[in-house]
Amino acid sequence: MRVPGLSLRGARVRAALVGAAVTVATLLASTAAPAAAPDVATNATASSLRAATDASITASVTTDGAGILSPGQDLIASVTVSNPTDTAYSSGSVKLWYDSEPRASRNELNSWLSSTAAVSDRVDLGQAPISILEPGTSVVVRVTVPAAAVPFESRPTSAVFGFGASVAAGDRTAEARSSVVWYPGGAATRSEIGVVMPIVSPSTSAGLISAQDLIAYTAPNGVLTRDLDGLQNHSTVTVGIDPMIIASVRALGNAAPASATAWLNRLSALPNDTFSLGYGDADVSGQIQAGLPAPLQPTALGYALDPKNFAPTPTAIGEPQTQTPTPAATPSPTPTPGAGPTLPSLDRLLAWDYSLAGIAWPGDGTTRAADLAPLASAGLGTVIVSGSNTNAAKLVSTPNAPTRSGSSTLAVSDQRLSDALRQAVTAPSDLAWNTAMSKLNAQLQLISSESSTPHHLLITLDRSWPSSGTQAQRTLDSLFSNPWSTPSTFSAVLASQQTSELALTDSPESQARIDAIHTLLQDEKLLDEFATILADPTTLTGSTRAQLLTLLAVSWQNPRSDWTAAVAQSRAATIKTLHAVHILPTENVNLVSAQGSIPFTVSNELPNEAVTVVLSASPSNSRLEIDQPTTKTIPQDSRATMLVPVKAKVGNGQVVLSLQLYSSAGVPIGDPSSVTVEVHADWEGIGALIFGVLIVLLFGFGIVRNILRRRDLRRKGEEGDGASDDAVIAEDAATETRDSERGPAADHSPSDSGGAHG
Repeated sequence: MRVPGLSLRGARVRAALVGAAVTVATLLASTAAPAAAPDVATNATASSLRAATDASITASVTTDGAGILSPGQDLIASVTVSNPTDTAYSSGSVKLWYDSEPRASRNELNSWLSSTAAVSDRVDLGQAPISILEPGTSVVVRVTVPAAAVPFESRPTSAVFGFGASVAAGDRTAEARSSVVWYPGGAATRSEIGVVMPIVSPSTSAGLISAQDLIAYTAPNGVLTRDLDGLQNHSTVTVGIDPMIIASVRALGNAAPASATAWLNRLSALPNDTFSLGYGDADVSGQIQAGLPAPLQPTALGYALDPKNFAPTPTAIGEPQTQTPTPAATPSPTPTPGAGPTLPSLDRLLAWDYSLAGIAWPGDGTTRAADLAPLASAGLGTVIVSGSNTNAAKLVSTPNAPTRSGSSTLAVSDQRLSDALRQAVTAPSDLAWNTAMSKLNAQLQLISSESSTPHHLLITLDRSWPSSGTQAQRTLDSLFSNPWSTPSTFSAVLASQQTSELALTDSPESQARIDAIHTLLQDEKLLDEFATILADPTTLTGSTRAQLLTLLAVSWQNPRSDWTAAVAQSRAATIKTLHAVHILPTENVNLVSAQGSIPFTVSNELPNEAVTVVLSASPSNSRLEIDQPTTKTIPQDSRATMLVPVKAKVGNGQVVLSLQLYSSAGVPIGDPSSVTVEVHADWEGIGALIFGVLIVLLFGFGIVRNILRRRDLRRKGEEGDGASDDAVIAEDAATETRDSERGPAADHSPSDSGGAHG
């Protein structure tokens, strides 16, 4: 039985308890955590709830045939529907429609594709059901419009139509847009298109590609192999080559992987025009914007050469042929016995028979007008810049690729065409490939309709790789077989008429990147100075420069690359190297002599290099004098004792000895250190004085003792028998008298002596 009053009181009690619980929880939270913590947690939870609530299905649409439809062909559309929600939808539908008004320009097409506004004159083409849409999955729905039902089947001229797909699943809806090119046949104005393709390796900071990586990159489906596979039958494509790849193969000599050597042979056999990128494809714009007068070049690669890999001399691949023959009368040089193999020079490691020269290729949208003059002074008078780095998108019609800026020639790539071609080359599926090629072909048709005069356009691939060699070849085949384009070389495009309205728009790199480049350049300077402790500084300076250039590669600008982590790793390695040679801590020293040598231990932690260092010491006061610095060579990965000769002056007390290692060039090495010396210089003189006094006392004591003993004996003799003394004296006197009477002869006559004794 329910009692109203009791229920009301129970409700009030529950409400009071809930309020009290909330109050207590609030007080506990305020005392147990900072005030901001509950807000952060609440905001995070609220964001998650909103994301789950706002999540909806998404859709994309494309057509078969690379987006080109001709009479007699069915219009086949593929609609991809994705369900990021937590709800499964067991039923739904896809409706295909098109906008009956064709697009008149590239800018109009771009606006239509990005718009979400309702299309008033849309015409339905067909529909298909969605059987089931599980949470977190995607399905592809195919909608086919028979050729007879295509609304523009009777149109006699080519046009680009926008079409779309409307998706409904449960209470969720989505919409997608694309385009299709109607081509009834016949002649069309063909744009002359040059394609530029980079051949670069994946981002690295190693300076050279290792043998293991070369094996992977030049394998049948390796990234470098895909590049060459895609160029089959497309000799008009111009290729920019990273010379680091060539140097990496050559630096291994006879130890180079067979696949890498075969790949280099294929590269040298290409009929395509080629030019050199910077070593490691280093970012030329970033270097200039960081204050360098010209892009950096490698300085030495000898550190990577192993003499045993160059006997016999490896076969030369791709090197320019010497035009000046050696005279027949000149005898061949006789090898010096025991000299070992001749190692290739830096120039020979980098040499390649390029057909084009003086070309710089910065990353997309990274160039300023101020960068051009330094590049031209460095011999890079032709600069490939992206269309996003210019005002091309604001122009009414599509400009030709070449233009001038100061003393430089700019080769401006068409940004929208390049983006579409890049997406097609790297497409992981037929669906993605058709989507990209639909964008490309629609734009080419609209460019063709702008004028009866052919355009001269440039398309560039980025610093990525085809998803497969066949995909790249397929894409280029499609590009040059459509009715609105024809292949052209880079040189021909560059020689075409310039578009006066086309101009470079300053697009500097981010300040954070420039600051990082500044830091890397400063680190290189420090390592170059540090290298003066080595017998051959180029073993360090060469590797430092090569690693810096690879760390500046354009590919590191890819948002998916963790360049910040790579820079931090490089900085940590620099700090470790700069502190690899240092003075080990020393306890306080007691100096009790006027002069001597104080030992200090110096550690060389470099794994492959011996170092020659100078140990300099300076006292904090005049109690000590330092004779001269000490120089010593310390083997790799070892320690050595270095002696500091000192002289103590008169006076006792503490002296702080400041220690610093230097190279022979006077460059400070490692951090300074200090040690306290307790000077007791007077102790040596005092000790000598005490010793002398002791010697004097000892001898004096002996003399005094002898004197006293003789006096004692004399005194005892005086106290003896006086008569005895007189008799003795008388006897002595008589003896002396007899001796004087005998004379000398008697003294020495044996017979006399014998007679006397008898």
